[in-house]
Amino acid sequence: MRASPAPISLKAGAVTVVLVHGFTGSPAEMRLLAEAFHEAGYSVEAPLLIGHGSRIEDLLKVQPEQWLEQIDALVSTLVAHGRQVVLAGQSLGAILALHTAVSRQEVKALLLYAPPIRSSDPRRFLAPLLMLMRSTIAKPTSNHDDPETEARLWSYSRYPVRCSARVLKLIGKVRKKLASVQQPVLAMASRRDNVVSARGMEQLMRDLRCTDKQLHWLERSSHTITADSEWQSVRDQSLRFLQRVAPAQHHHATARKGCN
Repeated sequence: MRASPAPISLKAGAVTVVLVHGFTGSPAEMRLLAEAFHEAGYSVEAPLLIGHGSRIEDLLKVQPEQWLEQIDALVSTLVAHGRQVVLAGQSLGAILALHTAVSRQEVKALLLYAPPIRSSDPRRFLAPLLMLMRSTIAKPTSNHDDPETEARLWSYSRYPVRCSARVLKLIGKVRKKLASVQQPVLAMASRRDNVVSARGMEQLMRDLRCTDKQLHWLERSSHTITADSEWQSVRDQSLRFLQRVAPAQHHHATARKGCN
């Protein structure tokens, strides 16, 4: 049994954390955090990115601009309803969050989970060649530390090649925009990640010009740090950061229970 790829929407206080999933994934990878943030008094929106949650053919022709428009529209709706907005993203979701934060100063803070500022996957150099040969390629075997992680996820089993190449271009654009990010940032990554490189994380922290920026390393998790063995550490670090930069308003019934 795989988890459901459906969007997640949990209402609580006036601060909404938008949780954006990764490439070929779904909101399922954000569910543990979504429930923990909600328990702590935060509203949560975890949208299903266009082309995801169905069949890989739906992803083949998607342009990254469609995801950016989707996130921007969600931020606009939340702001129009008087919400304070924090953007949080896993992998591609972190890239979309960074891109959105540059143009949307209303975004109060960023939580970046395993942001692939520079990929360590050698196949990225082959993308132009692969595009000539096939439309999808198999994913490498997952290296989750927790054997239960797989059951928490819903994702495609293959990568769409052309769309992957477009994602790499988007990452290149975002690298050039890092100095324009003004919001407080908490970035987290695992030393065992087979996608995110240490060099990329160092570049992220170096190029961000915001005065409030933190990097936290995990030791055992796979790329999907939001659903692997150290997800509680991701939760705890995130909540400490959130409660400092965008405190929840604890009128929500379950908020008083806390999450610590």
